[in-house]
Amino acid sequence: MDANSSSKPGHLPRLGEAAYRGRAIVHWTLTVRDRATGWLTPTFTERFRWLLLHGCARHAVSCPIHCLMPDHIHLLIHGWSREGDQRRFIRFVRQHSGHLLAESRHRWQPQAYDHVLRPEESDRFAYERLVHYIAENPVRAGLVKKADEWPHTGTVIPGYPEPSLWQPDFWTRYWRLRKSRVGL
Repeated sequence: MDANSSSKPGHLPRLGEAAYRGRAIVHWTLTVRDRATGWLTPTFTERFRWLLLHGCARHAVSCPIHCLMPDHIHLLIHGWSREGDQRRFIRFVRQHSGHLLAESRHRWQPQAYDHVLRPEESDRFAYERLVHYIAENPVRAGLVKKADEWPHTGTVIPGYPEPSLWQPDFWTRYWRLRKSRVGL
């Protein structure tokens, strides 16, 4: 761990706060305790998407893909301004979705796993490959034959309800929105 890292006993090491702020891109994985299943329903997914929307708007981030699996969730979160704060975002999402999980007598594992993308992982082509890799999780798990058949995968971009990863022009629209939002 370097001088900018932080960790509590029994927790995964974290990079310094700055790594999760601003325009950072982080792949988060939230795992249900004991890899329990039985909580993933259409109602949970709908309510979780509302939480994502509120969390993204509140913490200046977008979620080009979220993929809810039977025992865990993948979120790719992209900071859209200098005000982006992913650690606060993930605390918000874990707290509020934890209440949803509790309705089915489940809980999150104590800590989310994260991977902050390095510059070489966050160029446009590597980024798009990662999004598609995440989208293919249900196919690799044998849950569906094609990624777009999985009803628990989606996109959350605050202020833009229409973009969907499955649209042919998604990436053109996504990069145009991102550029207009952050002035890149």
